[in-house]
Amino acid sequence: VDIHRDSCTMAGGGSEPSVGPGGRILSACAGSAAVAMTVTPLDVAKVKMQALRPLKPCGAESVNSCPNGACRYVNRECAYFFCSNGITEHRFHKKDKHWRHVFDVKRGKNGPPGVVRTLRNIYAEAGVPGLYAGLPVTMVIAVPANVLYFATYESFRDKLQSCMTGSFGKHVVSPFIAGGIGRAVAVTACAPLEVVRTRVQAGRPAGTPNADASTPNSGVGRGIWQAITNILRYEGPLALFKGLESTLWRDVPFSAGYWLGVEAIRSSLLRKGWFKDNKHQAPLVAVIASCSAGAIASWATTPFDVVKTRRQIEVVSKESNVAPALGLRKTLLKVSKEEGVRALFVGATPRVGRVAPACGIMLGTYELTKQLLRRGEPNAE
Repeated sequence: VDIHRDSCTMAGGGSEPSVGPGGRILSACAGSAAVAMTVTPLDVAKVKMQALRPLKPCGAESVNSCPNGACRYVNRECAYFFCSNGITEHRFHKKDKHWRHVFDVKRGKNGPPGVVRTLRNIYAEAGVPGLYAGLPVTMVIAVPANVLYFATYESFRDKLQSCMTGSFGKHVVSPFIAGGIGRAVAVTACAPLEVVRTRVQAGRPAGTPNADASTPNSGVGRGIWQAITNILRYEGPLALFKGLESTLWRDVPFSAGYWLGVEAIRSSLLRKGWFKDNKHQAPLVAVIASCSAGAIASWATTPFDVVKTRRQIEVVSKESNVAPALGLRKTLLKVSKEEGVRALFVGATPRVGRVAPACGIMLGTYELTKQLLRRGEPNAE
């Protein structure tokens, strides 16, 4: 039985037909939608809870002082913030109309309420749309990113396996390399979309010297094409890939370790006969393997996430009195030397708690959709 023939096809062995490129694209779209629908309300609640905390200074003199134009922490005095569903992360402006109900808050003395109460408050204030703030915008980037990610991984994995001999090369080296390449391609390809989307959403005439980021919707009418033109004219092509380096340092090692773990864990589960009598063996094994591999990989790569966060809130403006941001490697060494290795794993628990379920939902839905597509084919038994 060749369980590595059709990426993540875990039931029935190599005799099962591939769903083809169209089926893989549809399956990736279904997985992206499932993750977004499940995780987005929790992240919106997180943003709301952070907004209720007392404001803390960002350290940047202006919005443009932030390397990526945003702060990881919502309760800092920065116009932008990050929102993540565990698979992809996106920048938003705090004055965006879709997030207005989240930031129009009165801070109490007792701090923010719990998650459940926060979700209830959001629903009472803005209904179901309030729980899914920013969802349409994030899906525009999350769906193509995941489609490209899965398609690239499967293509490179299959190609590498066909060129390698031996179990180690096929089942260890191939998924490790293909996982890293797949994530690098997806992140790099979608980086300009994220930069342009943020500029258009914020109403910021991209790159113009007198840009005013305090009017987030004033520049939407300028269009995506004008935003791209202004970025290229005033900031150069590299501005379309702002923050890409630190993202690659975090996501590529994670993806390589994640797919290595998925392949190893699913192989072990299938050999032990898990869910062998269940018609949904593939998606069930996928959920367990993906959650487990996602938890391990996210914990192991937490130092890269910590460094990425540090760089996002450091000041790089030449007009600032704060020293420019260090390189990724130097920041990693500086943090470990001055604060200890433990500081590199700050936030590991909440990161694992967010990423692991998201990975399980994504891959489980991906497998389930492929299984349903195979059953729907005319020649399927």
